[in-house]
Amino acid sequence: MYANYHTHTFRCTHARGTEREYIETAVAAGMKVLGFADHSPYPFEDIHYSGFRMRCAELADYCETLRSLREEYKDVIDIRIGLEAEYYPAHFADLCALADENGVEYFIMGQHFTCNEYDGGEWSNKGYSFRETTDPRCLEKYCSQVCEGIETGRFLYVAHPDLIRFTGDRDVYAEQVDRIITLSKERGMPLEYNLLGLDDGRHYPNPVFWEQAAKRGAKVVLGCDAHDAERLDRPDLEKRAVRYLETLGMAPEKELVLPKRI
Repeated sequence: MYANYHTHTFRCTHARGTEREYIETAVAAGMKVLGFADHSPYPFEDIHYSGFRMRCAELADYCETLRSLREEYKDVIDIRIGLEAEYYPAHFADLCALADENGVEYFIMGQHFTCNEYDGGEWSNKGYSFRETTDPRCLEKYCSQVCEGIETGRFLYVAHPDLIRFTGDRDVYAEQVDRIITLSKERGMPLEYNLLGLDDGRHYPNPVFWEQAAKRGAKVVLGCDAHDAERLDRPDLEKRAVRYLETLGMAPEKELVLPKRI
């Protein structure tokens, strides 16, 4: 791969390896751009803490570490500093302020929960995107919130846009996810074909989603979703993904236009 923008670090508590290990693996694999997008902290207003993301207090060290490594490796690879974040309406402005203050360059949207994750509403317990559901309301909520996130203009792309594990009516699924696909195309925003999900045999990438995306002419980008360094050097997996997308008439973007470095 020429570029990957979906790389995690140990700070999210479920990835392993140092930033240097990821960079060295990417360089050895011939990669030219490596974007780190660890699971973002979220400035919730009370003591709620998500166990799968870094804490707010860790963000400064995350950014400083990557800036230092970027300078060290500047002649061999371009290191970019991002975050994978959910769009939570009640807290997103605070997250943007925190990210801007620390020099985060981009967000990718990974909507693991709907509503505001924990706010006690109807969807706080039902809104985990990995949880299997046949309820069209869960699907509709997921798609609506992803679309709202796209509309903010703050995200580089949508990571694993087919993350919602809906096992109900196929036509209902196709109709709802078409909202994400159509809006992303209108905004020129790529959708990620997730290599981690492909390699692990997860419920995504979802063929129904990608058949629909191909019909709409949506942009696609490959994302390693690397939680360990070895995930950055999987040419076999990349070829498998590219071949499948080619059968749909789709070609992954080689490199994305990111904001100016901070």
